[in-house]
Amino acid sequence: MDNAKIARPNKVKDIAFRIAKATLKATFVYLLYFFAVPLLTPLFGLIPGIMETIQVFVTVYIMLMILGDLTERTIFHCFFNAARALFIVAYMVFSVGDGLISVPVDNFTLTVNLSILYTITALLGLLGLAKAIMEAVRFMSERAEGGLKP
Repeated sequence: MDNAKIARPNKVKDIAFRIAKATLKATFVYLLYFFAVPLLTPLFGLIPGIMETIQVFVTVYIMLMILGDLTERTIFHCFFNAARALFIVAYMVFSVGDGLISVPVDNFTLTVNLSILYTITALLGLLGLAKAIMEAVRFMSERAEGGLKP
């Protein structure tokens, strides 16, 4: 009975800590976005639709980050981290396309080659995916050694 009384406050404290951690991380990422938007304001006039695209990216990224933090110490944590990494790679593939962005300005067209940035971001996303897979393998092996069901 003492173990049940001790385990319950620890569980509540653990869940409260996860919620607080997820809230702080999400707030920090949103504040970064909030302060970076004014720096990108000149681009919004040149490239139509970029603001909406950035908003969707930040929203989905924050949601996956919150879900990953709330499901910490479960196998779902690994799934949400893998989904976040795949989302970054897929977002870069669909938004940048071939890596060239052309913007017409008065008499000429400004073309920017973003293929190096695209490659670095995609590789970092794949690294995050590999990390999530290794976390899942470690989680399952720890569960197998402890004799617990996943």
